[in-house]
Amino acid sequence: MAARIATPPSPIPAWALPLALCALLAATLWLHLPLMLWDHIDLVPIIDAWRHGELAASQFWRLHDGSHFHSAAYAVLLATTWLSGGRPWLDCVAGWAFYALLAWTLWRIVANGWRGAQVGRGWWWAMLLLIVHPGHLANLQWGWQVAVFISLLGAVAPIRFLTLERPTHALNFAGVLLAVVGVLGFSTTLAAFPVALALIGTRGEWPWSRRFAFALPWLLAGGGMVAWLLAARGPSAPLPDAGVVALYSLNYLGGGVLRFAEKLAPWWTLLALLMAVPATLRCRHRPQVRPWLALMAFALGCALLTALGRAGTFGAEHAFVTRYASFSLPFWIGWLGLMVLAWRDDGTTWRRWVRPLLVATVAFATINGLHLGKKAWSAHQRAVGYAGQIRAQYPRLDDALMEQAYGDRAAVARQRLALLKRWGFAPFDRDAADND
Repeated sequence: MAARIATPPSPIPAWALPLALCALLAATLWLHLPLMLWDHIDLVPIIDAWRHGELAASQFWRLHDGSHFHSAAYAVLLATTWLSGGRPWLDCVAGWAFYALLAWTLWRIVANGWRGAQVGRGWWWAMLLLIVHPGHLANLQWGWQVAVFISLLGAVAPIRFLTLERPTHALNFAGVLLAVVGVLGFSTTLAAFPVALALIGTRGEWPWSRRFAFALPWLLAGGGMVAWLLAARGPSAPLPDAGVVALYSLNYLGGGVLRFAEKLAPWWTLLALLMAVPATLRCRHRPQVRPWLALMAFALGCALLTALGRAGTFGAEHAFVTRYASFSLPFWIGWLGLMVLAWRDDGTTWRRWVRPLLVATVAFATINGLHLGKKAWSAHQRAVGYAGQIRAQYPRLDDALMEQAYGDRAAVARQRLALLKRWGFAPFDRDAADND
């Protein structure tokens, strides 16, 4: 039986999403980091191995820093680095392309999740803000982070497929493949596997044989990826206390809308989670609730996985790293969709409680977008400064400069910058030198 792909049109103009995506592309190119900074410098030995026909012997298929596979991102970055002559702007365009696919998929999920509901135009604009949010700039401006959008697409596309009215085996298998590729972008895509199994298991209208046929490839692929990850990882980080994991997770999710107010963020997230319980119970028998809960569950899974890997070493405040906003925003997309679906037709509850809460959240998200956009501008300015200083000082590079630009990779970065210099890659490319 064919899948139902079509979804109802939104009440806002068809050009709104493409225009917003183009604006974010312009901002990405304007604010992109013009050299390989921080972890990005780890791509250099992989490029060198590729140039010598020894890619399989490099770090290409291995865990990066003992926590994430980046093989899918490496494949993209090898291509963009070669095509651009070592200029990171094309890496950023590739990241934006994956992000644009992600945004389009999320927009289709929104249309599917609100089908048949009388949803005001303003809430559609609010969804557009959360989907095309300036918080993504922290990842879009840094070419290395193409991995983030490969990862997110690998989770969100299967959610889209499995929440269709009549998904097919072909779409299910495509979702499994995308999720596996997503894990090879960022390991946090593993959170998509239990979400997919839950979506399949709760299909009460399906016979158990069909549910098993859909679940089996997810079980096999998920088990294989977990086994590979466990076999490849290095020494385990200390497991944090449950309280630290909980606070880290609340901070992680709250950073998507309240990074500018870190004290308020975990409490607002906790309130959102508590409010989601009666909303879920109210519309639990409606199939439209599935995509909203799936997005929330995936983001919560990302938060928990990251907390288990990072909170014990870095503490709960580490969850406010700006780059995590891309993983936390799906939670708020799902939450907004759920709350509107559940309460829009309950006049008293909607007017007194739910609508003010949603308006406040959208206002926070707007302010947070400005806050994170400002941070992206600051990161760009610092990166431009680092590039100019490296060109001016090379080969006698100041230790403080190297520490700022590469952190604990400062020592190996000196050797890798020598290769970039030999190849004529940024920051040593001719165009950049001519602009000094």
